[in-house]
Parts: sequence; C-alpha cells; structure tokens
Amino acid sequence: MLLLACLATALAQDARVADATGPIVLDGRLDEPDWATAPPLSGLQRYRPIDGGPPPGETEVRFLQDERFLYVGVTVTGADYGVRARISPREAINADDQVGIYLDTFHDHRSGYIFYFNPLGIQQDIRQNNGKWNMSWSTAYRSRGTATEDSFTIEVAFPWRSLKYQPGGEQTWGVIITRKIPSEGSKYAYPKLERGHPALFSQAADLGGVKPAARGSGLELIPALTVSQDWPREDVGPREDPMRGLDSPLQVMRPSLDARFGITPDLGLAATLNPDFSQVESDVSDVRLNARFAFQFPETRPFFLDGSEFYTDRQKTLYTRSVNEPLYGVKVSGREGAWSVGALNSLDLTPLASFNENETPGFDEADIEGRSALNTVFRLRRDVLGTGTVGLALVDKRVLDFTLDQPLDTEAGRSTGTHQAATIDANVPLGGRWFVSGSTLQSITGTAEDGGRWGQGNEVSISRASGVGTGLELYASDRTPGLRQETGFLPQVGQTMTGGALDHTFTPDGWVQAYTPEVTLDLGWERNGEHRHELGTTHELVIAGIHTLELFGAGSMSAEGRQTDSPADSTTSPGMTDFTGWSVGSAYEGQIGAVAELEPELSLSRTLDFTYLVPATTTSVSLDGTLRPTQSLRLDARTRYNRHVPDGEQAQASTLTRGRLTWQFTQALGLRLVEEHISGSLFEDAALQSSALLSWLEVPGTAFYLGYTETAALAPYLASERVVFAKASVLLRP
Repeated sequence: MLLLACLATALAQDARVADATGPIVLDGRLDEPDWATAPPLSGLQRYRPIDGGPPPGETEVRFLQDERFLYVGVTVTGADYGVRARISPREAINADDQVGIYLDTFHDHRSGYIFYFNPLGIQQDIRQNNGKWNMSWSTAYRSRGTATEDSFTIEVAFPWRSLKYQPGGEQTWGVIITRKIPSEGSKYAYPKLERGHPALFSQAADLGGVKPAARGSGLELIPALTVSQDWPREDVGPREDPMRGLDSPLQVMRPSLDARFGITPDLGLAATLNPDFSQVESDVSDVRLNARFAFQFPETRPFFLDGSEFYTDRQKTLYTRSVNEPLYGVKVSGREGAWSVGALNSLDLTPLASFNENETPGFDEADIEGRSALNTVFRLRRDVLGTGTVGLALVDKRVLDFTLDQPLDTEAGRSTGTHQAATIDANVPLGGRWFVSGSTLQSITGTAEDGGRWGQGNEVSISRASGVGTGLELYASDRTPGLRQETGFLPQVGQTMTGGALDHTFTPDGWVQAYTPEVTLDLGWERNGEHRHELGTTHELVIAGIHTLELFGAGSMSAEGRQTDSPADSTTSPGMTDFTGWSVGSAYEGQIGAVAELEPELSLSRTLDFTYLVPATTTSVSLDGTLRPTQSLRLDARTRYNRHVPDGEQAQASTLTRGRLTWQFTQALGLRLVEEHISGSLFEDAALQSSALLSWLEVPGTAFYLGYTETAALAPYLASERVVFAKASVLLRP
C-alpha cells in the first residue's frame, strides 16, 4: 500500500498534456502515433462504497492538445466482468460503466468541470463551484467509444471554446480521473479521493503542460424556430363524442434566440428572447393527499439551469420556477478571481401567486391577474479562509400593469406591487470537514395601497460533512410573520425551528459494506401557538455494493389551529388540536443484473389531517423502475398509490402511473414516448397525458425536435387538447 501511495504521488507530479503533431481522427480508437507520446495516468484506487484496492483490469488516461482542442484518450483492458455499454440519450448513463474526467481549469481548488463517458462515448457533464453542483450544465464537445466484453476505448475532443480558463501561456490545471463499475457498485479515483469531502477539487492532482487557445469562449448564438399547431377544447360537449368540442387549430410560429458572451475568462453574459421550452419533458403530476403547502417543482428549462450554481444562497432566494412565462431573460454569471457573481433580470408575462400559507400583502390571485412581473436578482459571493464563502443577495420584484395585448399608454407598466429583499450569508470552515454557517434575510413586500410589510429570517448551523466517520448538523432558524420570498419558495413563516442530525458511517469488511445509522430531531414553534416536534431515525445499509436498504421511523407531537369545522372534534383547547403521531417505512434501491433497476418504497403513518384537524392514517406505496431489454431500448416506470383516511371522514385515494420509453437509434437520434395517468378522489375525472418526441441532438444547442402531446379525460375517453410542434436550433460560434 505504501508503494502504491508513493506511485500515485509521483504520477500526480508528472501528469502532463502532450502536443499533437498530426491530425486526430475522433473514432474511439487511439491509433494515431501522437497518442503513444502522451504519458498515461493510472493507479486508481477505490473510495466508494469503501476504501482500498485497484479496479479490475488496467485503466490508462492520456491527454493531447493542438490549437483547437484538448483531447482525452481512455483505455480500459482486462476487465474480469461484462462491461456495460448502452446507446442512451445524452446524460442517461448512470447504470453503465463510466470514466470521469474532472478539470480544475483555473487551478483554484474550488471549482471545475466534471465529464462522464460510458464506453460508447455517451456524455454527461456537470459544473461544480464551491461545493454547489449544477447537474444540468452542458457544453459542446464530441466523443466516441468502442467496447468489447472486457475492454473499451474512449476518445474525446474538447474545443478550447467550450471551457473557461485563464488565458496566457503554458498552464497547470487540476485533474481527477474516476472509473465507475456499476456491476459491483464501486467507484475508483486518481488521485485517491475521500468520500463526501466538502471541497472536491482540493484533492485534485496537477496536470501540467496545458497550452489553451488565447481566445476563450467568445460569442455563442443559438437561434431557434418553433412551429406548432394546437387544438384546444373550449366547450367540453357531449361525453359520448370524443372529438366534439375541439376548436379550430391555433397555428403559432415562434422564433427565439439565446446568446452567450464571455466577458472575462470565467464571467459570461447570457440572454434569451421569447424562449420556447416545448422539448422539455412535462412535470410529474402532484398527487399528494393531505398537502399543507404548495408543491415545489424541479427546474428543467435550459436558460435558468445554465449557471444556476452562481445564484444559490442559504436562504434559497431564487426559485426560478416562480418565473412562469418569461418574455425575455438576461443574466451575468461566473467567477473573477475570488469573486462569484450572478445577476438575473426577466419579464414574466403570467406571474404566479404567492406560495405562502399566510395572506400576502400584494401577490394574491387578484393582484397578478392580467399583469406581468419584472424580476431582478443579484448574487455576489467572495471566497474566504480557504474553502469558506461570504455572500450577498439582492432581490427586486415588481408586479406591472402591463400585458403584450394591451396598447402602450401612460398607465401601462405602472407598478402595482413591489417586493425587495436582501440576504447576507457566510460559510466558514473550522478545519477538515467542519463548517459553521449562517444567514440573515430582510424583506419588504406590498401593494401601492398598503405600503409594504417588513419581515426577516435568520438561521445558523454547525456541521461536519457525512460520508467518513461521524456526520453532524445542529441548526436554529427564525422567520417573522411578515417575511416573504416572492422570487423564492417559502411556504411557511412566523415560526422558530431548531434541531439537528447525527450519523456515523461504519464500513465492515463483509457482505454489508457500509452501515449508516442517523438520528434527527426537529423542533418548531409558530407565532400563533401551533407547534410540531419530531424525533426520527434512519438506518441505511449498502449490501454487496449494488443494494441499498433504508429503514426509517419517526414520532411526532404537534398542535394545530382549526381550519374547518368537523364532526369528529377532538380539540383539547379552544381552536387548537393536540396530536401525537408516528411513521414507519422502508425503501430499497438496487439492480437485477444489467437489465433492471428497482426503487420501491413503503410507508405507513398516523398523522393529523390538516383540513379537519383529526387523526388520520396514511399509506403510501411507490415503485420506480428501469428496464433495459436491449442495448438501445429503455423503459422508465413510476407508480404512486396514496390512501388517506381521516377519523370519522371519507377516505381519500390517489394513483399516478407514468411510463417513459426511450429508443435511442444512434448517439444523436432518439425517440421518447411518455404516458401519464392520474386518478383518485381529488380529481373530477381520471386524466391521461400522452406525448411523443423525436429528437436529434448533435451537440447541446444544435438540435431538431418533432413532438406531439395529447391530454384527455377518461371514462369515456375525451381529448381536451392536442399539440403538434417542430423545433430546430443551431449553435453558432462566430
């Protein structure tokens, strides 16, 4: 082991990029003479799920460069297992063998690019900045791979324009190489990595001899054109005639433009005009029962995902799904030395009402109907004390008396409601995996009539990152009743919370490779006298590397104020219900060979019904699964069943079934079919949504899509809307 450590150290000092003297043909075969001149990196060591040991076979990674490209060549030989390599859509390679290339292009040990490739060269890319992961970041590059039963070769060409770096002369970058073997659930790295380390790129080795082009990212333009035809149904009509009531088709031709420009090496301007997101897959329907707060949907729109890590703060000031239908968006994001900045401005044509459980002074349904909203968010962050940060976020949102279909007069554009907020936050390292963090948020929100309402929120925590040994978090927070986050997601205010979590990761040498028990305690008090306290525990076991079993349970005590009258009244004080509840459950995640992946979950709980304020029993069953019958076919299925029975009231139930079939013909060309069915006591009719999307994606930005969507009610079948669209875009780099 000492010899291996010394060898890894020596290789880390000698890792270099060689100069290509001839052309490199990107075909997944490292047969050009220049590849033989590039020194190989090897010596990977396992770090997940447990430490120690090299991967099966031999792994070598080489780097070449010329005036236009940085090339990476990967060879894996002599693997003693069946290599997994499927023709998949871009980003969908997590169940395949993978090699990861991590590049710290500024050599600041804080940020970098992460690229994964399966043995056929299918790509996945991520941006990481100060521990913030942007899983949806993408850039343009090309890769090809060839695979056999026990070996594979990958060849990658990164245009210098697709990477950000400090221009000028020969450089040293940081580099990490990883290899994932899904059949054994393990991951290996060069140099050796520590699981869950809060500063990933501080562990990188040096990659010397890098000679990037002087130009940098420059200007990028992505013009796009979407042509669609929509058959809506205004009048439902007789249910026995499924086609009756569909109105005349609405034909729309929608041009749009995305633009990016590198202001400095790592600071860029991005803009979108009249964006169209028709190719983005629809959200999974919310079928929760006994929901107290609004559902938080994940962001899927490319403009808002690009550079999103520069807008994150501890108070979660920006929830981009609060911008519902942008007419335009402009943002500046990136790094300049020790500073990170994110500035966003967008005009929302159909803003959403507030998410808060309490009445808001200026953003309810009546205040936003027939109006637009101008959103401005500014985020500035400074690196301090090695891996620490101090940041500032400023927000301005204005509800405007303006729509596109009204004439522009003296009243158009008048502000009818405003929201301003400021956040200061800090994350200070205490050494190793320890951090102390805190933030304060101040807001003023209101309409022209009420003059505004002030509120504040404060939080502080101390933590030790989990993954190795003991993990710990202790926190406390307080939010006043007047606090609002109209560009964020803040469903509850007027409360004080405190609590923590304690876990420890054991790595026994045997069938169970990792065991992590955790205990959590959350205590919450609201200004109106309500409270909720919960003590929970979770036990996670990693078995044979490919099976993860989780057992969880919790007990709670709460007091809730009355919302509606109920014949089943069990209050112990006027207007207040005291309640003691519990929950238990289990979840599993694992593989069945190379063909199937399963994630079932079952939970049973005794909770408080938030409508009637009586005890209720809730049962939830879910199953997520992936089936890969061939190298190019993939079926992802999701099913949810919930049953909620308030004491003395009628039982409620809901079901969700969603299936997505992907047929990837080539690395660029694929077909996606999605079916979603929802039903239950909360829905007037069972509903079915069907969609088909044929996509050709050469590189991010250069693509063609042809899609069809139909929404219908069932029993009997009644189509409510049909949409057909075609969209084409092209990445231009003048």
